[in-house]
Amino acid sequence: MLRKPLPQDEYGPPDRWWILTFVALAYFVLILHRMLVFYIQVPLSEELGLTKTERGMLDPAFIVPYGVAQVCVAYLSDRFRRRTILAYSLLASAIALAATGLTQNFAQLMTWRIVLGLAQAASVPAIAGVMADCFTSKNRSTAIGVYFVSLNLATMVAGKYGGRFADMAHIELPFQPLGFTSAALQGWRIAMFCFAFVGVISAMLVHGLMREPERTERDPQQGLGAKGSTLWGTIRSVLAVRSYWMLAVAYLLFCIVANVQDFWLAAYFVEDFGMTNEAGGQFATIWSRPSTIVGLLLGGYWADRWARGCLQGRTLVQVVGMVTCVPALYLLGIGRTPELLAGTLVVFGLGYGFYVANLWTTTFEIIDPAARSTAVGLLNVIGTGAAPAAPIVGYLAEQKISGLGESIAGLSVLAGLIVVLLVLNVTVFLRRDYRGALSVE
Repeated sequence: MLRKPLPQDEYGPPDRWWILTFVALAYFVLILHRMLVFYIQVPLSEELGLTKTERGMLDPAFIVPYGVAQVCVAYLSDRFRRRTILAYSLLASAIALAATGLTQNFAQLMTWRIVLGLAQAASVPAIAGVMADCFTSKNRSTAIGVYFVSLNLATMVAGKYGGRFADMAHIELPFQPLGFTSAALQGWRIAMFCFAFVGVISAMLVHGLMREPERTERDPQQGLGAKGSTLWGTIRSVLAVRSYWMLAVAYLLFCIVANVQDFWLAAYFVEDFGMTNEAGGQFATIWSRPSTIVGLLLGGYWADRWARGCLQGRTLVQVVGMVTCVPALYLLGIGRTPELLAGTLVVFGLGYGFYVANLWTTTFEIIDPAARSTAVGLLNVIGTGAAPAAPIVGYLAEQKISGLGESIAGLSVLAGLIVVLLVLNVTVFLRRDYRGALSVE
């Protein structure tokens, strides 16, 4: 028996914020799993004997399988139940993280980072499809800004509490009452087990309590139709849009900026400024992430209103954000006082939020509604081009060619190129490809 769809208003179904709560919870946990290694890498490296280059390889070990797998798995969310896909992705991620906590050498560590990437590959395209169906063009940027708050909260939690676990020399596990000898585990291993347990609980909540939303805005008479097309037909429809390529190349450069900053910033503070792991992880997140939350909420709200009368409105908010990031990244790499670094992180976080709040919505405005999850998945596929960035920075530091600070400052050049690409899209390509609300009014 088919369940009657819930009524839709001009802003989406009545339980849209309830559904958003669950996808935000899922993303919070996925980011915890993904980023934890950034904040425990110093003691992990000491125990397993990793070089800086090997540490850097942990980033592409996740990014490449995560991105490449989305060529196929993103399409699943355009055809099947997103709730089920998301719940199983969470569970698989938890298992992979727990297994990572048992690794004894670099090869095992790389293997489980690859498995973690594969486990999470289907999650974000599923979430993007849910968000597009639960919110309309009147409030999508606002909703996605709220959703991405979970990423920043997860980063702060991973930075502070992952670092706190990492600072523990070891933890004795009292197995004597059970007839076994006691075992001592390093704190970074305990962090992985604890965060994996959170993943299992969240998978159960998503599967048991989240409603699968109805598909929206699909036109049976146009494009890919109400039911969508084949995998390759859907991919071709996305890649035929020129504006999408501009957004994708800009996103590739953004991934390089974000990956290097996320992976090396805490280690930079630990190794160059003598901070503890907890202090380095906290300093790398406590200033930028709350500011990013403000940028997400403000940038989403601003874009939704600007876009009602200007089809370039959402992209222009992204331009403002990236213009802000250019000087911030440069100062972040050359600054030597905590006050300057803290202020720079605040400015960078604000610009970061403006860009990210409109990443999906600028894509939805130019893509067939039946290909939304595929389009977001392909962005992540293209983003795998950023995979070598972290190991290259590690190699340059290890060979004393360029310090971590110098590499972080160099990211400002990439932020400038993103501005150029977004402005080019606004002035040349977007008007022809735009298919949002203004195109039918």
